[in-house]
Amino acid sequence: MRNIIVENGQIISEEMAVKLINEGEYQLLPFIIEHYMSVIVSTAKGCLPAPYVDDAVQEATIALYNAIKTYDSQRSSFSTFASLCIRRSVYSFARKNGAQKNIPDEMLSSLEGADISDNSTPEEIIIEKEDYANLTQSIKVELSKMEFEVLQMFLAGLSYSDIAESLNVTEKSVDNALSRIRKKLKK
Repeated sequence: MRNIIVENGQIISEEMAVKLINEGEYQLLPFIIEHYMSVIVSTAKGCLPAPYVDDAVQEATIALYNAIKTYDSQRSSFSTFASLCIRRSVYSFARKNGAQKNIPDEMLSSLEGADISDNSTPEEIIIEKEDYANLTQSIKVELSKMEFEVLQMFLAGLSYSDIAESLNVTEKSVDNALSRIRKKLKK
C-alpha cells in the first residue's frame, strides 16, 4: 500500500485519499494527481513521439481521475488499478492517433498484482508541488473565469447537463467551453 503526502506533511494511504475524495473532499485530488504525474509523463514519453506527449498526459490525467471515481478496493490496490488505467489511456491515445512509438509488451498484458515503487525524494516532492502550483496558475491565467469553472466541474465528474444547469448556460455552451479549454491547454 502506497502513501501520499498531503498538506502540512501529513501522510495518508492512497486508498484513504481516494475514499475521502469520493466522499467529497476534493481538495485531496491535486495530491493524488501530483503523486501520479511522474508515472503519467514517463508512460507517455515511453510510448509516444514528443509531439503527442502533452495530449496523452491530459488524457491519462483524466483516466486517473476516472480511476479514482471507479476504484473498488475489493479487486486490487489503487496503485495497480491507477497504473493500469493510465497505461490503457496512453495506449488507446496512441492507437487512436496513429502515434505509436514503441508500446512495451507489458502494456498489452494484464498488470494485475503489479506495484509501482515510489522513489521520490523529499526534494523531488517539493519541486513537483511547485510545478503543480505553477501549472494550476498558468491554467487560471490562460482560461476565462467561465472556462475555469467548467474545467473544475468537469474534472469533478459532473455531466455536461449538470455543469450547464449549475452555470445557467446551455449544454452546447459547456461543450464549446471544453473545446476551447482543450485548444488553450494544448498550447
